[in-house]
Amino acid sequence: MANADMLRLMDNAKVRLPGALEASIQNELFYCLNEFFQTSNIWYEDIDFTVTATTQTYIQNPDAFTYEIVPTSGVINRLAGILNSQGSVQSATMAIPGFIVLNYSPNTDDTYTARVFLTVTDPTTRDGYPEFPAWILNKYGNDILEGVLSRMMGQVAKPYSNPQMAQFHARNFKGAISQAKVEAQHKNVYRGQSWNFPQTFARRRYWKF
Repeated sequence: MANADMLRLMDNAKVRLPGALEASIQNELFYCLNEFFQTSNIWYEDIDFTVTATTQTYIQNPDAFTYEIVPTSGVINRLAGILNSQGSVQSATMAIPGFIVLNYSPNTDDTYTARVFLTVTDPTTRDGYPEFPAWILNKYGNDILEGVLSRMMGQVAKPYSNPQMAQFHARNFKGAISQAKVEAQHKNVYRGQSWNFPQTFARRRYWKF
């Protein structure tokens, strides 16, 4: 069942969109969330994966340098970085989301950690809502509502169609995404710089977005 923040967002949308079907609002909500996550990078996960040393080259055996990683929920959007078990940054690419290709073979078998940014995907819940961390809607629910209103009001020949208000809400939504991206980079520290643990307190080297 949808949580209180999701139900509140839907109720607010219905009030502002007379005659709108719930399924239509849910559909536009999915696309708003996808845009919000893809642009802001506020949803991420650190995924451990085991790597195996090889004397072959990538041309000889591409599979020996390629590793698939799967997030707990959502779908991978982009790669932020990779660390080995000692905290050293490793060079890699991810042309296909979810498939990491190391630029160099490790000297020994090891466990690497990939930080990846995520976005929503199908399947949705039984109620038709995408799954993502609850804190995000609690913090950015009003901003995501702006995106929903923009997309819905931009539809043609509907009781709630309003091109001028659609543009107004779109500007608010874009601004909110930019603000969320900055806050994610600063780890929500007020007037903070891009933040990472001091090395004296960290077992591994932390990423800087």
